[in-house]
Amino acid sequence: MIVWVDSESSLLETFDKLTETSVIGLDTEFIRTNTFFPKLALLQISDGNDAWLIDVLSINDLSVFIRFFESSEKKFILHSCAEDLEVLRHSLGLKLDNIFDTQVAANFLDIGYCIGYGNLVQTLINISLEKSMTRSDWMKRPLSVGQTRYAAQDVIHLPQLYDILTKLLLKSERLYFFEEEMRYLIKLSYQENQKLKYYQKVKGIWKLNPLELDRLFNLCLWRETQAEISDIPRARVIDDKVLFMLSVKNPKSIDDLSNLGFIQGNKIKKYGFAILDAVKKDQAVKLDPPNKPLSSEQRKLFKSIKTEIMSLAESINISPSFLCNKKEIETIVRKIESSDNEYEKIFRASWRYTLLKDLIERYKLNYQANH
Repeated sequence: MIVWVDSESSLLETFDKLTETSVIGLDTEFIRTNTFFPKLALLQISDGNDAWLIDVLSINDLSVFIRFFESSEKKFILHSCAEDLEVLRHSLGLKLDNIFDTQVAANFLDIGYCIGYGNLVQTLINISLEKSMTRSDWMKRPLSVGQTRYAAQDVIHLPQLYDILTKLLLKSERLYFFEEEMRYLIKLSYQENQKLKYYQKVKGIWKLNPLELDRLFNLCLWRETQAEISDIPRARVIDDKVLFMLSVKNPKSIDDLSNLGFIQGNKIKKYGFAILDAVKKDQAVKLDPPNKPLSSEQRKLFKSIKTEIMSLAESINISPSFLCNKKEIETIVRKIESSDNEYEKIFRASWRYTLLKDLIERYKLNYQANH
């Protein structure tokens, strides 16, 4: 049964019905085309038999959601939870730590790395789902019959997937690894002050000297704040490439900005003085110098380690990228050549170090013997 919930009274009634239900499927539909923040349009929950589609656009009392979803007695099952956690936090003020991600669980079980929800349902439950409504307008009311059916099917199989995947994780003795990964993902989702780190995502920052890096940091921080205030995508303010060039050119006046030739006149008119303030602002935070690209010798070491990791991953039926990504391998290479032996901090979660510890130690000893 599919139930449409569009009032606070019907929402309370729904939550009362689910009081004794400990495992609940959870999904969201949202849009994020012309905004900085995602706009929540629909929230779906299911006990595995029925699906409740909650029209969040009609609910005003957000405290009702907090009392229900932050209950320690319930486990919420999601698939690929990162964006859902973001939109729930921004739109409803929810911070969930009682969650199970079916995609993450599948990553440990040789079912498919980053497998989609539909393919996972097909693989484990042998049900084929419709995909036609993925890009539809979820803010529009009323929803079509197709949208309603799609929204319900997106959540109703999650409790059954939870049961199947939990048994498989126990059988493979990887439940502890999975739980550790979930703790990492939840912590990552709720990290504060992420905008202070955005400059690290700009391509080519290793080319910048310390003063230029300070300018880039300040420009990125200003742009993040402006995008948040205006609720528009970052690139609609100014894109990364322009911020990088501004950090190098170091303009001192509006005329300087105009003469650069790579900023539109309307952007200068709107943001010119704010850009100049960011460029000349003193840096209060000491920034670590970014890593340069690996040297030719380091690349050989990288390739050798990657080959062994791929072999290990294949032997334990885990995707190589899930076991150890490119950034982690690069950090291993750099630490092997240094006196820093804190390898566990390299990894997203420490189960990876548990599996790779012997490999790393072997390469470390071999490097020390030959240098």
